[in-house]
Amino acid sequence: MDFSSNNTVMPVTPDRSEASQAYAEAIHRLLPFHFFYEKANVDLPDFTFLEGAEVPYPYRSLLVHENDMTPTLAAFHHSKLYLKVHSHESTDEFVMRLVSLHSNASDKPVEYGAIAIQLGGLEPSVKELIVAGEMPLGAILGEHSVPHRGSPGAYFSVPADLAISQALGQTPGETLYGRCNQLLDAEGMVFADIVEILPRSNESENWVQSVSSS
Repeated sequence: MDFSSNNTVMPVTPDRSEASQAYAEAIHRLLPFHFFYEKANVDLPDFTFLEGAEVPYPYRSLLVHENDMTPTLAAFHHSKLYLKVHSHESTDEFVMRLVSLHSNASDKPVEYGAIAIQLGGLEPSVKELIVAGEMPLGAILGEHSVPHRGSPGAYFSVPADLAISQALGQTPGETLYGRCNQLLDAEGMVFADIVEILPRSNESENWVQSVSSS
């Protein structure tokens, strides 16, 4: 796992005596994604953290912003999205899920990742919809006008491992891009931690390349 933006290569499980602070910071960024890998006793793939300006287009326009990912991806793919839950843990006040978002129009996956949501400060009707696990969080917050804002803490590239490649329909080892994001309420308190990974978008990449060369 690369814990900086200067492409210094570090192993997935580094020597904690030499890189304990960097390791702790990286794991904190990747929660709750790391939780589900640890639960399955599987090593994390080699995340390389990037500055926003290092994320290539079209992924930069989809990731480097403070908006909810659900409406952003819905607009990009010209389709509403639906949620698929791959694994979950929950209590009365907390929900954590490994999920993918899919286009209603094509059924294709448009995002894979994990989310941890604190339910305590949310209205009962909103909490009920979140617990049901049938709608993306961004769609619920938007439809119920819940005041919030995004606060991305890191961007990354990651080679698709078996779980990621299966969830997103990618070739294993394919370099993908994503972000670690938090959602803040009206008082600026964090109520959701999210790790979001996007599939390759060859059509969009080809379009960007044609524009750049014209």
